[in-house]
Amino acid sequence: MYIYLFDPLGVLFGPVSLPEVPGLGYQMPGNGVEMADLLATPDPGNVWVLVNAVPVQLPDHRGPVFRVDTGEELEWEKLGELPEGYTLKPYPGEYHVWLNGSWVLDAPAETAGLAKLAGLQRDTLMNQATTAIAPLQDAVDLGLETPEKVALLQLWKRYRIDLSDVEQQVGFPVSIDWPTTPSV
Repeated sequence: MYIYLFDPLGVLFGPVSLPEVPGLGYQMPGNGVEMADLLATPDPGNVWVLVNAVPVQLPDHRGPVFRVDTGEELEWEKLGELPEGYTLKPYPGEYHVWLNGSWVLDAPAETAGLAKLAGLQRDTLMNQATTAIAPLQDAVDLGLETPEKVALLQLWKRYRIDLSDVEQQVGFPVSIDWPTTPSV
């Protein structure tokens, strides 16, 4: 006879040897079971489990799994095959979709997403430039300009024009050469 222990999911471990208690013999723990035969090493990725008192191998995918519709990582705690809609293949990141059993980059979605992010960055920088230009332009409009203010105004205006042209760059939106902010 062989003695195996099992965990809360029913995964069998062993065989184990039980100590003999003087006067009582061997005491079977509550999570122990006697088996007539020695279990073979389970196939890779499987574990032995008792199902209706019969040892069977089940796939063991406990650990991180990923939803194929969102890429969300979950901690899987069940034995058996993964249900449809889950995979063990790690989600590579935003702009990937599940297609024919693997993650594939959705290039149009990536381009659109990067363009949107670049537009938000450009708009933020344009607002900063406009804020810097306003008092300099006011000084010129009121005849209170100095040569330094006029030069700085020209630098800020050129910067703002360069920002408005980033979408025309070769490689946009994947590769952007952002203009340098004028020094104050």
